[in-house]
Amino acid sequence: MDFENHTPLPDNVILHHKDRHMLFHIPLVVFFSLVILGISLIGGWYLYSSPKTLPPSEPTPTRVVEDGGVGPDWTRQLNTECGTTFFVPPAQEPYLIPRNPNTPPTATDDEGKFWIYEDNQSTLFMFNHLARVIFKNPEIPGSGYVSAAVEVMCAENIDGYTTESLFVKIQNDLLQNFSVISLASSGKASLWDREVITAVFKGGTFNDDMYYLFATNSHMYLIRSIGETSNPSVQQVRDSILLNLGFE
Repeated sequence: MDFENHTPLPDNVILHHKDRHMLFHIPLVVFFSLVILGISLIGGWYLYSSPKTLPPSEPTPTRVVEDGGVGPDWTRQLNTECGTTFFVPPAQEPYLIPRNPNTPPTATDDEGKFWIYEDNQSTLFMFNHLARVIFKNPEIPGSGYVSAAVEVMCAENIDGYTTESLFVKIQNDLLQNFSVISLASSGKASLWDREVITAVFKGGTFNDDMYYLFATNSHMYLIRSIGETSNPSVQQVRDSILLNLGFE
């Protein structure tokens, strides 16, 4: 039904009800379209410009050398008394642990220490020479605390012992001459491309360290890997030094 004209304006100027209704909705549609467009543009700009928060990545552990390997910058040290070759890491990071200048140096931590080759005359059982690579600070006197070390005791095999007969000789000597020291346990292992005897002694200054014993045509050996450090990198280097010992 059409609306009648009750105004002084001509009928051709008066809008039909449907036409007025449409004109009323057009601005609203345009308005809301502009609002939606504006929100989209602002949201897109915010997502693009805002810093992205990523989940934290797991730290990758750094390894000084591969397990059982030696670094390309390690030096070879031959001990002629024992006919033994050691690989020695350089006295620099990561093999050297810097010392904190704000704390006094002590013998019971790892600060200021690096790997040092040493050898001297020393007697234990049938062995008379000690060669070793030790993690230490040479400026600090020894206190009985050893961060880490690989020690090789040796002697010339004048009597032609085999590995088995050498071990029997040591056991007999312990029973006869060293009443304080005894053999706690023994076994066998494959190291340095040979079969060796493992032994743990107790009593005296022995403290459950594992010793490796064997004989060659020229030498007799008693070897151990020791250390009280809790630093895994130092332990890893010590194990690599042990595994890469060379013998005549």
